[in-house]
Amino acid sequence: MALPSHHLTPQEVAFICESELITIVPRQRLGSLNLISIDTRPLVPPQRADVPLWLAVFLRKQKRCNIVPPDWMTVDNLERLVREESETSDFSKMPWRWMEVAEILLDTCAEDLISPSDIALHIRSLRELRQAKIRASMPEAINSAYIKINLGLMEICEVQPWVSKVMDGLRKIEGEAGSAAARKRREEGEDEDEDMEEEY
Repeated sequence: MALPSHHLTPQEVAFICESELITIVPRQRLGSLNLISIDTRPLVPPQRADVPLWLAVFLRKQKRCNIVPPDWMTVDNLERLVREESETSDFSKMPWRWMEVAEILLDTCAEDLISPSDIALHIRSLRELRQAKIRASMPEAINSAYIKINLGLMEICEVQPWVSKVMDGLRKIEGEAGSAAARKRREEGEDEDEDMEEEY
């Protein structure tokens, strides 16, 4: 029996994102962990270590570590990205899972971020600017075989159901137009055959 095919939901995308590695600064010693996806080395304060995001969040909630935000998630860098997005028609290059990582870190460890309210504001601005660009680029995407845009996984997840419906509608219209054209060609061919028969 085949599994039902469906688009990833935002919740599924966020769950997948939790396997991303992120840097932490342990507050307590912790032995190495043999996890399914990765074996962590012993955590020794104040040495930084890379662990899966879900583990970082778990340890942070227990106040056993501090999370080091990614380099791109600073106010200065986000301001630059917002400026780039607003000044050019191209999409800025963002990490594959930027939206999910930002949301999880803002929700779970805002205390570890410098100016979390500014970061949240810039993330929202980036999201709105990029969504506007996606909507503006749809006519070009529809009229071409493919379109190259730098989107993150969550952005693709959000736009995919809508784009799929639009593309299905266009295929249906093209199919109907093709059927009508074929019918017209058949009718014209039949008319020509009748004229030839009358001449003979």
